[in-house]
Amino acid sequence: MVDAPPPPPDAASISSLSRDPSSSDAKTFHQQMAADEEQELHDRPLWTAECSFRGSQYRYLGHQSGVVGYVKVKLLSAKNLSRQDYSLLSLGVGGRLGLGSGPEISPYMCFSVGSRSHSTSAVRGSCNPSWKKESFSVPLRKGDFEDGAPVILGVEGKETQTIVESVMPSTIKGDKSLGVGAVDVTNVVLGDADLVDTWISLSHGGSVHVLVGYEPHGIEPAKGDVVALEAFARNEGNLVLGKDDPLKVLDSAGNYLHCSYRMGGGRLGAVKVHRNSVFVIERLNFLDGIWSLAMKPSDAVLSTKYGNKAAKLARPYVSYAGELAKPAYYSGRLVVATVKTSVNATIQGAQAAAGAAVGAKSPTKL
Repeated sequence: MVDAPPPPPDAASISSLSRDPSSSDAKTFHQQMAADEEQELHDRPLWTAECSFRGSQYRYLGHQSGVVGYVKVKLLSAKNLSRQDYSLLSLGVGGRLGLGSGPEISPYMCFSVGSRSHSTSAVRGSCNPSWKKESFSVPLRKGDFEDGAPVILGVEGKETQTIVESVMPSTIKGDKSLGVGAVDVTNVVLGDADLVDTWISLSHGGSVHVLVGYEPHGIEPAKGDVVALEAFARNEGNLVLGKDDPLKVLDSAGNYLHCSYRMGGGRLGAVKVHRNSVFVIERLNFLDGIWSLAMKPSDAVLSTKYGNKAAKLARPYVSYAGELAKPAYYSGRLVVATVKTSVNATIQGAQAAAGAAVGAKSPTKL
């Protein structure tokens, strides 16, 4: 059930919700820190004050360590494989003596998704091989695909060279290709299908039988989390919201999340998305309330005219204290230590700001 939208906010609050920390309007201390951190990340969802913690960059934005998820493949069999490249050692006596590849193929398969690949074991002497235990995962990396681009699983059939072939001069370098093929697995990655059972045709003839599934990587979204769309889900033609808009999870049902997002004019919209389509960028917990309370004196200082001038002086202290607010599991003692450290950082930041304020008020003496 979607909550009723709140009263329309005034113009000033709408402006603050849509402000990007990397724009020229983002002048506050915390927003500048957010802009600096954002430059190192592949994903850059729209930054809004209401979805962030204390105006900082989304703290979970990089928690997947560059991995969106894993394309899971089970190789079952292949049929009618054919070789188009022969070495001289494969002909006549050389082939009969085993110096080169014989009439039968000893194939293996190389699968790829984006920049990552995986090679399977080889089956000796068969143009119609079967694999009994050939299951593996290929990581889907952030930055490998453009927004809205399909996710393609590529495959190339190969045949290993014999030891003699590998040391003899030849125009064929490396293992011989048995043809290439590909299949679009976007529907599996998006969650529209749980599993794809398909035959992939190869360019040299023959085909490969595979089962393909998908497993997302990262924190499982929960009620109250802020999430953003993965690159493969950012197809503007199929979206009712901006491709970079942050979403707040209201509830979940099975593999689907009911989310709210901010529409034009400040109104709230609601949308249902599959869990595979999004990743967590912000999550609030009870420690955030403690942290916010401890940092209020620092906020009061940094929000003043002279506090803004002192931001560069205070930044090392605030940056260090801010690291403690990033995602972690804290013990009871560490919670206390966190508050103590934040208070000390606040005092030092306030002293730096006060020193800058005094220097700004005092006339320059020649």
